Amino acid sequence: MKAKTLFIRLRGMALATLLAALFAGACTKVDEPIPIPDPDPATYTIKGEVYNNNTGLAISGVAVKIGALTGTTDNAGKFQFANLTTAGKYTIELTKTGFMPVTVSLEFPAGRPNEAHIFTVSAMMVPYVPGGAFISPATGGTLFIEGGATDANLVMAPNTVAKDESGATIKTSFQIQAVQTNDPGVGTDNNIPFKVFNFGPDGYTFSPPLQLKVDNPMTNYRFADIALQYFKNNAWEIQSTPVTYDPVLNDYVTSISHFSSYGLTVNFARIESSSTAGIKVYDSLKINRGLTNATWSNWKYQKKSGWIFSEPVETTLTNLGITGVDKDQLAEVINQIGRLLSGGFTPGTSFTLSDETAVNLKNIPSMTMLFVKGDQTFLSYSFNLNVYYRNSNTKVSIPIKLTGAKNVVLSFTPEAYDNHAHGKYYNHDSGLGGGGTI
Repeated sequence: MKAKTLFIRLRGMALATLLAALFAGACTKVDEPIPIPDPDPATYTIKGEVYNNNTGLAISGVAVKIGALTGTTDNAGKFQFANLTTAGKYTIELTKTGFMPVTVSLEFPAGRPNEAHIFTVSAMMVPYVPGGAFISPATGGTLFIEGGATDANLVMAPNTVAKDESGATIKTSFQIQAVQTNDPGVGTDNNIPFKVFNFGPDGYTFSPPLQLKVDNPMTNYRFADIALQYFKNNAWEIQSTPVTYDPVLNDYVTSISHFSSYGLTVNFARIESSSTAGIKVYDSLKINRGLTNATWSNWKYQKKSGWIFSEPVETTLTNLGITGVDKDQLAEVINQIGRLLSGGFTPGTSFTLSDETAVNLKNIPSMTMLFVKGDQTFLSYSFNLNVYYRNSNTKVSIPIKLTGAKNVVLSFTPEAYDNHAHGKYYNHDSGLGGGGTI
């Protein structure tokens, strides 16, 4: 009886040991390598805003063309071309009835895999001047351009030979449109004009050339080196036509032989530099703890916008002894150069912070973490603007530095979510700037 009882006990112990071994084997986790997805090619997104140069209001219905791509601005004056696949230079053409066309150029550097580049551009469109002025080539006349005789004027001599775009001679009165506008060559590496004029009808030619007089905005100073530029093939070209200074009238004087876009530029050498700084990404970490693949496409981040001078222009001028009305006028010219360099917007004293969302579909496999890092590029221009005292060749150099917040790059890095990662990141997702479990 005791032997039988011992056998039963031994058999029970063996069965318990076997079950324990089987249970332990079933619960033992064997780590297997988790496949990390292949990197995605870099993508490029262009976001744009279009405003009325005269009112500052957004313009809807603007036709936007980038090569073969087309679109229109919405009610907020915005447009977007998302997830382009090619880096390099893009030319954006903006057109709308009642406005002068605008061309903006930008260039994406080649991105690395798993990067999303976002570039934001802003543009100002100038409305056509209603009415304009009628001038007869036989009698000639003077057209005052925005601000009257103290700003700029265009003079046609009597018996001028005027021809239209087809080459036909015009013998009757015709309407001339002339307006001071913003730089249509924003984004190109040309001299920056401090005054830009659009003349129409486009393609008209004149012999002798029409005299263009532009007021010197300063009383006691004049610019050191002024040149005439003509806008052709989306770029400024320096013209051989001289620009002289009339000390009696305090005007810059030159001439034009055909209608198009012209600019008076202050020649100066500028140094361009760039820097990069990290930005906040709200979805900086996404963890897929599920058993199936997951996707995420909306990546929210915080960016800086705008342009700033290294110090207020008025402070720079005061420190150089330039005061009074001349300081105000010269500050306006420098601010205008700043507006042209920045795409038409007045530089401020600090950058503007805003939240943006990039749409970029990402696949996150099972038991995988996706880290997202954001960087923003800042572009700086440094130059010396030289002026002379009006009645002497004594030069004053004005040092200027202008910095703008530019494109954003989001970098995506997948990593396996293993035991080590679980211990480190479980319930700590918010500490990485947001995101969390999918």
